This record gives sequence, C-alpha cells and structure tokens, in this order.
Amino acid sequence: MLIFHSFSVQGALFDMDGTMFDTERLRFQTLKQASQELLGQSFSDDYLMQCLGLSATTAEQLAKERYGEHVPYQKIRQRADVLELERVRNEGVPIKKGLVQVLERLRKSGLRMAVATSSRRAIAEEYLINANVYKFFDVLVCGDEVTCGKPHPEIFEKAAEQLNLKPTQCLMFEDSENGISSAHAAGGVTILLKDIKTPNDNMLSKANFYYETMYDCLHDLDQFVATMDMPELDASFPQSLNQLTVGIHGFGAIGGGYLAQILSHWDGYTRPQRILASTRNSLYREAVNAFGTYCIRYGQRSYDERIEYMSVIDADNEQQMLDMYLESSLIALCLPEQAIQDEAKIIAKGLYARYASQTMQNHHPLTFLIILNKVGAKKMVIDHIRDALAQLSTVEIAEQIMQQHYFCDTVVNRMVSKLSEQNLYRQLKIKYNFFKQYQSDVECDNVEIEDTSKLSSEQEHQAAMYIDDMRRNFQPSHILQTMDLILFNSEVDMPIYVENCSPLLAKLRQVIRVDNIADIQLIKNRLWNGVHAMIAWYAATLEHDTIGIAMGDSRVKDFADALIGNVQAGLSRQLPHREKDLQRLAKSFIESCQYAYKDPCERVARDPLRKLSYPERVFGSIAINLQHDQSIDVLIVGAALGYYYAQHAQKQPLATIQTHLQQTLDAMNIAAKHKHLIKQQIVNYLTEWNENPEQLLSTSFLQDALEHHAVSA
Repeated sequence: MLIFHSFSVQGALFDMDGTMFDTERLRFQTLKQASQELLGQSFSDDYLMQCLGLSATTAEQLAKERYGEHVPYQKIRQRADVLELERVRNEGVPIKKGLVQVLERLRKSGLRMAVATSSRRAIAEEYLINANVYKFFDVLVCGDEVTCGKPHPEIFEKAAEQLNLKPTQCLMFEDSENGISSAHAAGGVTILLKDIKTPNDNMLSKANFYYETMYDCLHDLDQFVATMDMPELDASFPQSLNQLTVGIHGFGAIGGGYLAQILSHWDGYTRPQRILASTRNSLYREAVNAFGTYCIRYGQRSYDERIEYMSVIDADNEQQMLDMYLESSLIALCLPEQAIQDEAKIIAKGLYARYASQTMQNHHPLTFLIILNKVGAKKMVIDHIRDALAQLSTVEIAEQIMQQHYFCDTVVNRMVSKLSEQNLYRQLKIKYNFFKQYQSDVECDNVEIEDTSKLSSEQEHQAAMYIDDMRRNFQPSHILQTMDLILFNSEVDMPIYVENCSPLLAKLRQVIRVDNIADIQLIKNRLWNGVHAMIAWYAATLEHDTIGIAMGDSRVKDFADALIGNVQAGLSRQLPHREKDLQRLAKSFIESCQYAYKDPCERVARDPLRKLSYPERVFGSIAINLQHDQSIDVLIVGAALGYYYAQHAQKQPLATIQTHLQQTLDAMNIAAKHKHLIKQQIVNYLTEWNENPEQLLSTSFLQDALEHHAVSA
C-alpha cells in the first residue's frame, strides 16, 4: 500500500501510448504514411488529434465521417502497425524519461500494477517486452478485449477488477482527453501527464494530479516512497536500468574503484543505463570494453564486486569526450590536481557544446562531483573551467554556462588502489590460456611472473592480441564469463560526503549530503591524507611494501596511533560540532590501514614536498594544534620523516629540502618562536638520521625521538 498525498492506494493502472511511451508522434507518422499509400491522402493532424485515446472502433467511425464510408480503415491501421513495428524493432520503443524509476518505486511500494491500453494485445505485448517494462505489470487489458473503448470507464474498471481491487484504490495514469475521462468515470485517483496535446480545462478538471513530464511525477512520488539506506558492501545493484547516462572523467583508482560503485547503486531502485569513463591507458580501456565488465576486489571480505554497463572511452578522443559531456546527467571529475588545468580545456568544450545544443540548452543542468582530495578543490576547478570557457567564447557566456550547472565538492571515505599493468597483463595471459584450452584442449603454457610495473612493447602487442582474440570469440555462456577481470583493490567504506548543492544528490544512495563540506574536507585532509602520508614515509623507510603489511610492524602501528591522537586533539578543538564525524573517520581510517595489503607504501608516499607544503596535510595540522595549545611533537617527527623520504627515496638535494622547509614556515601564521623551534627540530632529526639511519629502525624509535626533542605548543 502507498499513501500518495492523502490517498491510500494499492494499485497503479497505466495507459500505454503517450503515457508510458512517446509513441503518439510515431503513430501519427505511420498512419499518415499508410493512409497516403492506401487512401491516396494523408490523415490530417486534426483527425489524428481527435483519435487520441479512442478505441479502434470509435476511431474507424470518425474516419468514415471524415473520409467516407469506404475508407479502408482496417487496412490503413494494419499497414500503420507494420510500419510502426518496423521502426520500433529497428530503433526500440521511445520510453518516456523517468518511467522506469516511477514503475520501480510503485512496485517496491507493494502496489499491484496493470496496463489499460486501447492498443491491440499483440502490439501492446511487443512494445512492453521491447521496452523491458513488461515485468512490472500483473495484468494487461487491451482495446480488443473490451466492448466500450475510452472515454467509457470499462477498460479501467476491468483492469482494477482483475487486480482484485476497486477503482478507487488505484492510481490511473493517462495523457489524453478520452483517457482521463475514462479514468475519472471509473473513480480512480487520476494522474494526467502532458503528451502531444496540451491539456484543456475539461481534462484538468478530471485530473487529481497533473504533471508536465514523467520526471515531475517522479519528483512528487519520491516524497511518499521509502528512501534506500546506505547499502551493505555485498548488496546487489538495481536490476532495472533507467534512461540516464553518467560519466567518470578519469578511470583511475577512485574513478573505477569507487565512483563506479556509487553510480551503479544509484538510488537503489534503478541504475544508469550507461556509465562512460575516460582514460588514456589503452590496455585498461580495451580490456574493460572487450569483457564488458570488470571487478573491484574487497580483501577484507573476500568479495569481488562486478561493475557492468560501463564503456571506457579514450581521453584523447575529443569527440568521445564531448559526447560524454553532452549525454550525461552527472560527471565525476576524478583527476589529479596537476591535471586540472589541461583537462579544463576539454571540460569547457563539452560544456560549450552542451550550451550550443538547442535540445539541451538551459533544460538539463549537469552535476559535477569534484573528487580531488584537496581543500579548496571546487574553487580551483571552477576557475580553470571558467577561464577555458572564456577563451572559447566570451566572459559573459562563460559565466552564463557556469551558472547553469552544479559543482559539488566531495570527501571520499575509502582507500582504493589500481592494479599495475603487469598484474592486468598476467590476468589476461592466464585467461587467454584458459580460453585457448577451452577452444582446442591445448596445454596451458607457463605464466611468467614479472616484477616490473610497465609492459614491454612485446607484452603490449601480446596483450592486445589476447583481448582481440577473446573479444571476437567471446560468448555469454563461455567459461571466461566466470573468470572476473580484477582491476582494483578497495577498502569497504561506503559513503561519500558531498556538498549539498544539486537536487540530483538526493537520489544517490551512497551520498551523505553536507551543507558545510569544508569541515569534512578539513578532517579528511588532516586525519586521513596527512596521517596516511606520514605512515607511508616511515613504512617505506623501513622497506615495507604495503600499508597493510606495515601496520603489522609495532613501530609503524605505534606511530600511527600517536599521529591520530595528535591530529585528533587539534581537530576536536577546531571543530567541536563535528566530534562524531571525527571519531567515525578516525576509526574508519585505522581499520582501512590495517587491511590495506594491496596499497603500496610507495604510492601513498609519493610527492612528499607537495604534501609538506602549507596549508596541506601535515603543516596544516601543526598550525591547528598550535592555535589550540595542543602538542605538535609527533607531527614534527612525521614532517621530518617526509623530508627524509624526499632526500633518500626521491633524491631531493638537501638544499632543496631546506629551502622548502623555510618557505613553508614563512607561509604559516604562527609565532616566530614556533617557526624557529619547528625548523630546529626538523633539521636536528634529519642530521641525526643521516648520520645514524639505525635510529629509524629502533623498536623504541618514536619514544626515543620524543624524549630527546620535545616541542610543546
């Protein structure tokens, strides 16, 4: 049962043509063509408009009045059926946008459902099956199965009766004057949807609710149906596909290993019919497109999650990128910070193409999820895109375009790593050997396990051959269907925090909407990003391969716990209203680290000088703690480890490190005495560790360091 506004309903009855499907325009075309062929003149628009919602018998009587008693109406109708079916079979049924979402919500609300259409059963069944919505309906009542056609109420009364319901217990969806009159006479809760004919006063008077589009109906319905909670990790994706296309600009670890899952869960009722993702990595692109699917592996749960309905496009193919921006309702920007300025050019071209398209101008705002792992990311992205747009047009048009769309800052609450090209190559080789063995029962040759991350030219050629051969011979029932292609290793955290500035966000099941995203960004930047980097610098110095392995080392674990406590102390004073978020994120972070066996320390530790810049990560936390009279001892050790890693792992000259440290301190708004003490302590650590690296290996490393170099706030 569903309480819709003040009505208690148990059933939903749908007209078909013009209500669920945008077939009235198509029907006009085919009837005109058929009448021209068989009558020598085309049926007029006026006659066809009068026929909307009429039964075939009534429409024939009207045709005889207009075109004479000998009009071959039955043959014209049969010829129009043939023409229409040809078009539908070739191009598909034109479904009203929002229909599938409405049907899913009604069905999951427990309603019994029926179709009440003036079309013949043979036509109706084919259309419903073709559109993949036949599964939603318990009953189908057609025009050739009733004595009196619309506007008589018989068809709706019969549909309600077959559902064992009273008409008054049913929502009745219609688009035509005869249809809404039929539903009103039956006594149902009438819903009028605009189609070709603009509703007149008589139609509106018989409608309990009127909507310009099916999407308007969907938005209203959403107030009265259950909102899906955050999914469990192994919750299945919705089976029904809506008509949305969404994009991922950057098929990297977060794009492919996290956003793809969020978009696949969508609102819990349906999922987008297409996910487009861009990459310049041809091996990953061809592999995903060849198999039509790939998997994300969650080691903590021994669970592989399959992502489907994704097409990976070439980021260097301008037309493919423009198409993604033209077709999508939402795009996640999953790009590294250093790539934003260059990528802003293609983003601007996509937005300008969207602006120039008359069918989309001002009607379909695009929602951007900015996945950049940086405080102030939104402003930086917007500035670059606006500048690029101004170069394509004018400053005024650029601003107009920017105002049409939603730009939403985010905070990602998950660690994801992308498998190396070598790992993907080994998977492809193993799959290919199984494939050939399955085909010809040949022996599987040995698979070499290479240590390098990049492929040789010979391996690239071989991988392309594997993909091409499997793609050409792949069958749905093939053994390869059970051999998932693993592309990402991921932790299990589900939610993504998103700035609450787009109405579309209310639909996304895994989104936590936040009015002030800057608070969550600050917590994430300091507590996750900063601590993560400092753990990685120390773990890599101890020659651990991954974060998960390193956390089994008591030296790293003690250091991580001390860092979290140090950072959390300052953030608790800075953001007292976010204490619950802070505790939740701290707990989630440490658990993620403990299971991050596929997360290379080298990846997390990369680019230390950027991460040591102010106000980023480490020195940002130092400033907060000083502001609130909290200890900075452990943070100073972490910063020194970052500089030590830059010097030894990345071969940065000591002079460069000293210059960077001085510039960072100069940028900080803290007391001169604190700048002096921080610089002195970091230089002391570096000097001691360079002279005696064994200090870093000590089981009491952190304790010894803090005892000899304590710095109070």
